[in-house]
Amino acid sequence: MTSVKILLTTFLIAFSFTVKGQVNFVPDSTSIYKTTAQGNLNMHLFKPSNYKASDQRPVIVFFFGGGWVGGHPKQFYQQARYFLDHGFLAISEAYRVRGKHNTTPFESVTDAKSAIRFLRLHADKLGIDPNKIIASGASAGGHVAACTGVIKGFDKTGENLNISSVPISK
Repeated sequence: MTSVKILLTTFLIAFSFTVKGQVNFVPDSTSIYKTTAQGNLNMHLFKPSNYKASDQRPVIVFFFGGGWVGGHPKQFYQQARYFLDHGFLAISEAYRVRGKHNTTPFESVTDAKSAIRFLRLHADKLGIDPNKIIASGASAGGHVAACTGVIKGFDKTGENLNISSVPISK
């Protein structure tokens, strides 16, 4: 029984170091993609080591889960780093949630659509291919990612609707 306890303790210690290492992922930069009445919304950008702003890379955009009540873009930092190894730019987006902004899922969808438009509008400056944008997420974030591609409406008033909010439009 003692050897089982030692083995379990060793495993837990090793696991805690692994988890600690995963939490230490940080974005290469953050910037505001949208200003709302409730505050600014940031994108957390992860760039491959050989990145140049003149690139035309595919990009994957992650939207965190949290039941439209909470959450943080940090949820996808580890996954973002994974996609760098495959030539992608990776972005973890903030969007409005009830717990922090006193909003509904409708505003969350509007923010996700704004995020896709922002990426497409600034593709040259960000070094991304505007026709290779992938939206992804977990739970509520998966919902808002899916809505960018299939739901009509819920667009921010005043945004240029000639710029598509559909992740992969071609």
